Amino acid sequence: MVTVFLAGGSADRGETAYSRAAREFGRRVAGEGWVLRTGGGSGRSVMGAATDGSLGAGGRVEGVILRKFWGIRHRGMGSMKALRTFSGRKAALFRGADAAVVFPGGYGTLDELGDLLTLKQTGFLDLPVLVVNVRGYFAKFLAWERQMGREGFLYGPRLFTVSPTPAAAIRRLKALLNTQA
Repeated sequence: MVTVFLAGGSADRGETAYSRAAREFGRRVAGEGWVLRTGGGSGRSVMGAATDGSLGAGGRVEGVILRKFWGIRHRGMGSMKALRTFSGRKAALFRGADAAVVFPGGYGTLDELGDLLTLKQTGFLDLPVLVVNVRGYFAKFLAWERQMGREGFLYGPRLFTVSPTPAAAIRRLKALLNTQA
């Protein structure tokens, strides 16, 4: 069974290009028969849209939420864990995942992406990381990454793959997961 951890915005911003893309990604994950793991929140956020997309397509979704936010959990998930700390939550989100996919979001998303890449670079985590660059959202992050490389703060190959759309992300995941098997 393939488990895909999705990081993305938790703010309830209404319907956006980002939530539409996340919903499509959730549907496609369900179509592959994969498990989607998210932060467990509900609403019209990026994570909530991915959850709704997967559940609407008959998929299985696991949530890992902070106890502080238990009241806003998505009630349709088959599995939900509540943890006290951000570090514990991140460890639970990453544990047992076969891949991590990062959608647009805010500080929490940046924190999760930073942890994923740090753990991967230091050899504590070995899984594909994909950044879904909906509407060019990550363009400045990618420019910053190039700057870090030019300044000598990064070494080795890029630790993540960039995909412009949910469909491209799924195709890339299938290729990456087949090569790891």
